[in-house]
Amino acid sequence: MVEVIAAIVILTVGVLGLAGTTAYVVRQVTLSNVVTQRAVALQSVIESVQAMPFENVGSGSDSVGNYVVRWTSSTETVASKLVTVITTGPGLHATASNPFPMLGPNVADTFVYRVINR
Repeated sequence: MVEVIAAIVILTVGVLGLAGTTAYVVRQVTLSNVVTQRAVALQSVIESVQAMPFENVGSGSDSVGNYVVRWTSSTETVASKLVTVITTGPGLHATASNPFPMLGPNVADTFVYRVINR
């Protein structure tokens, strides 16, 4: 009888450990999916900007999936422009009260890209 109780206790500890690990894995997969979708939205806009003639690179916006992507350009030199791209949508954010990244519905990320005149 003692052996059966010991086996049940060990099994219970193992199952609880698996349950905790499963919740962690599901959270990480969800967060990585959000990060990947944001990167795809950013990449599509960067590719659009790269395809434009240098003289036509300006400001604009687009919607890619769940993300609104806005960009502005400023002339850096005669041969280059800085394009600031802001993606807004689901994403990771941390606050002063909670330094661990959490999933938020309306998070803005900024990316700066340099376009060179060829």
